Amino acid sequence: MAFDRSQALGRCLVRIDEARERLEEIRDGEAKLQAKLLLEAVMDLHGLALARALTLAQSGAAGDALTQRLAEDDYVAAVLLLHGLHPEEPETRLNKKLSSMRPHWGVRGFRVELVAIEHGAAKAKVHWGDVAKAERSALLREIENVLTDAAPDLDVIALEVADAEPAYTHSPASSIMAGP
Repeated sequence: MAFDRSQALGRCLVRIDEARERLEEIRDGEAKLQAKLLLEAVMDLHGLALARALTLAQSGAAGDALTQRLAEDDYVAAVLLLHGLHPEEPETRLNKKLSSMRPHWGVRGFRVELVAIEHGAAKAKVHWGDVAKAERSALLREIENVLTDAAPDLDVIALEVADAEPAYTHSPASSIMAGP
């Protein structure tokens, strides 16, 4: 049986979110405080270690290449993002992802362009080619998922449809959809 890295990472991130939510539900104030202090201490240690690892990687002869390889690994990138240490800005990550998806989406009859990123929000425009209207909702969800995976640290990802179809706005934290 093959090991699916993307599913394992997704399961791990869901477990973290669920544990964080359960932590908020603890009624015993002292236990809740101690659990939060422990979590903060572990996060601080991880953050310091990762920051140091990146510094060490960048100081070597192949530092930039190694840093790039680390940032491109799903697991390492997730932890770097968690600690605010990812070496690439959300705009760079989104542009790279859109560039890698362009051939795949192009043969399916549409393209996506990044319009703007500001104040923790990204706006992308979807240009439908010969995509049937019945398929567009599912494709918008796919695009939204791809962009959220590339930049989960953004608060909002808004999709604007070039041909006056309803626009979708996605907040990775709460999955808000706007439009008819």
